[in-house]
Amino acid sequence: MQLLHKAIRKLKPDILCVLGDFADFYSVSAHDKSPDRRIILADEVAAVRSELSRFEKLKIKRKIFISGNHENRLERYIASKAPELFGFVSICDLFQLDQHGWEYVPYKKHIMLGRLAVAHDYGSAGQTAHRTAAQRIGAPVVIGHTHRAGTVSRRSIDGLLLMSGMFGWLGDVSQIDYAHSAQVSTDWVSGFGIGYLLNCGTVVLTPVPIVGNRCVVEGELIEVAK
Repeated sequence: MQLLHKAIRKLKPDILCVLGDFADFYSVSAHDKSPDRRIILADEVAAVRSELSRFEKLKIKRKIFISGNHENRLERYIASKAPELFGFVSICDLFQLDQHGWEYVPYKKHIMLGRLAVAHDYGSAGQTAHRTAAQRIGAPVVIGHTHRAGTVSRRSIDGLLLMSGMFGWLGDVSQIDYAHSAQVSTDWVSGFGIGYLLNCGTVVLTPVPIVGNRCVVEGELIEVAK
């Protein structure tokens, strides 16, 4: 996160897009939970709000918060455990998104940035999820969800670049308890991504992997102290 903030200050982007699963909602997840990992919902909400406020201080013109399947855990929990509260408790309200100028995109919805369809996922996962999603909806995409990084490019019949991608994730692999540690440490990539929106609506994508405490943005090495 420190590297990301340093990169944002360098780039001064017009748009910041959170691709989902920014909150885990571990406490209301339907998955089996480790007895030595106790997370209180109020503490997680406060932590998310604190991180969002750091982004807000960067004075970015447009901020987009896309809800992922982990944020959707809260809605599923309310629907099954407390249906009377459905509609009274929401991601927007908990994270104060409207008050702080965030555009909210619900889970299983997308937003268009130029000709690029951006969503948390389009129903697929794995190393080729971005390719599968682009083929499925017939448009270039950016997705979160997979914790992997990569791009795939082709051209439309009229010659426009169709570039799709996924940019890794910014979590802590040591905290993952639902997948084998060997799979997590080898398959998942720490990182974020940059998109350059051209006048024709095409978005040129650049994954930015994080290696240790360093990353490279527009040819410049960015690092933070360990």
